[in-house]
This record gives sequence, C-alpha cells and structure tokens, in this order.
Amino acid sequence: MSRDEEPDTGRRDEPRERGGGTQGPVVLTVRDARCRLAADTAASTGATKNTDAAKNTDGADGAASGNGRLVFDGIGLDIQAGRIVDLVGPSGSGKSSLLTCMAQLNPRATATLTLHGRPASDFTMQQWRHHVAYLPQKSTLFGQTVAEAIRFPFTLGVAKQLPSPDDAAIRSALNAVGLADIELTRDPHDLSGGQSARVSMLRSILTKPDVLLADEVDAGLDDDTARLVAVYMARTAHDTGMAIVRVRHRPPDGMADCIATLADGRLTMRDTSSRAMEPTATPSAAAGAASDAASITTSERSAS
Repeated sequence: MSRDEEPDTGRRDEPRERGGGTQGPVVLTVRDARCRLAADTAASTGATKNTDAAKNTDGADGAASGNGRLVFDGIGLDIQAGRIVDLVGPSGSGKSSLLTCMAQLNPRATATLTLHGRPASDFTMQQWRHHVAYLPQKSTLFGQTVAEAIRFPFTLGVAKQLPSPDDAAIRSALNAVGLADIELTRDPHDLSGGQSARVSMLRSILTKPDVLLADEVDAGLDDDTARLVAVYMARTAHDTGMAIVRVRHRPPDGMADCIATLADGRLTMRDTSSRAMEPTATPSAAAGAASDAASITTSERSAS
C-alpha cells in the first residue's frame, strides 16, 4: 500500500451502540510509553510542553534518552471505541506528555502505537493526526469567521477529502455547547478564551477522528458551561463510537467510562461505566439544544 493512500482502519460510518460496562472494540493501543524531560526542562517544569516537532513514536530511538527526569516508563493502555477516559493525576505527573505521545507530537516520548490493529508506521503523520486528533489547552483559530475557523481542517490534508459541515450542523454544535449567541459570521479573533476553546473543540470533533485527545478542554469554564461541553462529548462518543481521552483537573462529572490515574510514573485504571445510554440519531441532533444537558444526570453515569 502506498504511504499516500489512506489505510483501511475499519473506522465506522454508522453510529455504534454502547452500553455502560460494555467494552467496545479497541481503537488505539499504547505499549511501553516512555517520556524523559530534557535536563533543562525538568529543572523548570513538571510537564512537557506541546511542540510542533513531528515525530513517529512507533519505535524507541533514543528520543526519550538523556539525563532529565523520567516522567513515566512502560505505560500501556487500550482505548476503546465509544468510551470516555478521564486522565487525572497531580500536576507534573505527565498527563499532557502522555497525550502528546499518543498523538505523536512529543519528541521526548516514545511508544509502540497501533490504530485498529495497524502499527503507527503504516500511517503518514497527517493520516495519524486525522484519526488521532489532539486538542491542546490553547488552540489557534484560522479564518475570518467562526464558520471558516471550524471548516479550516477540511481545507488541509486527509480531511480535505471529506465533506465539511454545513451551516446547520455548525449552528447546532455551537448551540449545544453554550454558544447560541455566537454568529457564524463572527470574527473568531473576537472570541473570549472560553468561547475560543469551545470552537476549537468543535473544530476537532466535527472532523470525526477515531480518537480525540482533549487536554483540559473544560479548564476556565463555569460549571454550567463545562456541563454542556461534557454532555456534548458524551453524546458524540455514544452516537459515533468516537473514543475520547480527557485530561481533567476538575471534580468528576460522571461522564467518564474509565478513570486513568497517572502518578509517580504509574498508570492505574478504574472502570466507572454503570449504565446504558439510549442511542440517538446523530451527535449534532442529539446535542442540538442546550436542554440535552439535563438528559444525562450525574446518577446516570455515576462512578461505581
């Protein structure tokens, strides 16, 4: 197969049903993840910053070598379709570093990664980052309008081959995350930090990746708005089979199917799914109104 061709990942075209405690197919596997900070970085911070330096982490080539602090070593996990994993732990424990490792954006980390059973080496960087989308804490919005900013990925790379969301889909998504007052024609550079973060999240979700790696997407949001965002993500995971990994520092919101705690270089997993959600037509339709936030109560997704 040519490296220019899109690998057959077996990604879904139709919604998959998902129930509490029911394990979906494994989408992304991570084995032997390792991250060591540079000596100068380790002296000044406990977390590796996101970098645009692209690197294939399908092998261990020494990128994680050196004399800096070893953040984690030998980490492994399976990310399943249609499930939300909350990655938690103390500041500096390496949560963002692990996300960027999975996204192949961390030159200080190595891991053996597979997507739908295919090794990372089968994918170009553009292909991998389309299927495994990384949403940083702070994103840049491109374009002259909010609609253009959301459609921007569809002008590039792999997503260029996909149909971009129409105005109705964008409007519905904006409404669902508390942005009903934001016009599609508004200049994205005029948005507040919280508004910009939600538009960036929608931009990533609407490209329909297999896995979304969200780094504190709800940071800085008030509780009600954070709830709307959590509901939208949960509906998306349920209705499309998208796997979502969220780095969070907020108290549990009851939306996660699994809590992964990273501390002292070790990752521990705890399954918290305990209910079955009734599938709805589409993510945008399910989350088309803010009232959907009331349809998933904390008790429905309570931790075991």
